[in-house]
Amino acid sequence: MMGCMLPGPFIEKSTPYSAVNYGFAFLAQKPEPDQVGCGTKAPQGPCPVWDGENIYLSKAAMQGSHLVDGSSTIETSTSGSVAISEVVRMARMHPAGPKRAKITLGGWSDYARLETVANGVKIGKLMAMAVQMTLADGVDLDFEHLTPFDKMAGGTQEKSGPEFAAFAALISTLRTEFDKVEATWQTTALTRLKAMNATYQALPNWKRTNVKQFYATNFQYLKEVAANPAPHLEVSWTTRFNPWVPKSDPYNYALNNPLPVWAQNSTFESDNEGVKLYALNVSDAVDTINVMAYDATGLKFNYTQIFDNFKRLGNVDLRKVNMGFEPGEQAASGVWEGHDKDMEVAKFVKDNNIGGCMIWAMNPNAKQAPTGTTLCPETAKALNPILEPTYAWGPPPKYSKVDASTGFLPGL
Repeated sequence: MMGCMLPGPFIEKSTPYSAVNYGFAFLAQKPEPDQVGCGTKAPQGPCPVWDGENIYLSKAAMQGSHLVDGSSTIETSTSGSVAISEVVRMARMHPAGPKRAKITLGGWSDYARLETVANGVKIGKLMAMAVQMTLADGVDLDFEHLTPFDKMAGGTQEKSGPEFAAFAALISTLRTEFDKVEATWQTTALTRLKAMNATYQALPNWKRTNVKQFYATNFQYLKEVAANPAPHLEVSWTTRFNPWVPKSDPYNYALNNPLPVWAQNSTFESDNEGVKLYALNVSDAVDTINVMAYDATGLKFNYTQIFDNFKRLGNVDLRKVNMGFEPGEQAASGVWEGHDKDMEVAKFVKDNNIGGCMIWAMNPNAKQAPTGTTLCPETAKALNPILEPTYAWGPPPKYSKVDASTGFLPGL
């Protein structure tokens, strides 16, 4: 079943952060991290259109693979939605104080295309239901193949096509649906409480005893959700370092002189994705932009120039922007810029009233990223006193604090 997790490590690793994203939910029936591009010759692979049915958390063939579908209601749960709900709950009931928690849709492994505006709208409604079921703080959109998918649908480097239109429809739908979910937030929490209580009471006595900690904690939590104001439900967009770059100098953010050989006669196909997307009138619907300033073979970043590109070319309010770091191992032969540079950038962010910083990832896999497993939590801990992160969109809500090792209320 999807989503078994260890509360102790989650609570420990999330301590320096003000917000966490649960990744990943997918549109693809078979997420494939080793795929690079669309085609029939490896490492390329199929890039089908979304099936129009489910939002997945793993391969469709796996038990409990999907998060939400057209039959989902406030009262129902999948194993995946319970897992996400628990992440959200422990973030809010964190011993260090409440943190925001969103669901990330997409990621590198997600090679399913949107293709139509109708699909974008349908996905937006499904993800809004996922947020309502889990009581998450919103959705992070990590669509890393927009440009190649758009080209497959007839888009060009100069003009966006159907994939960007579908993505814009997804963003707009999320914003509209989130407004509805916020308006019924307290009712949702109480409906969830009633449904959970009915499930608990239907259990035999011996099983109620075995799961008492889980249910008693959730009963208290849902009452507190209903007692607190509805949070602002956030739409965040995760992009790379190049959504706005000057066409005459597309590597103006690179400190390399000369540029790596591969970059001297080519540019990233994802250059100026922000230009295409924001031309579709979604800028006001995007609350946060997470910048993946990593996974770039041989490039050394001028971070202040990246910020300048966002502000000057994209007219982006930099308070929306989080600069992203990946300490340790990186994909595409990227090399971490180092502790001192991350601290320098964080100080610039703080001094210039920029949104913040983000780290990929809170819990890297020890086999895939043996040094990142240590460096990521070390970097997060070091960034915290520089950035002094606070709870976003209003005063922090009031929640009971769970035991740091069990994730449940103390004394149960």
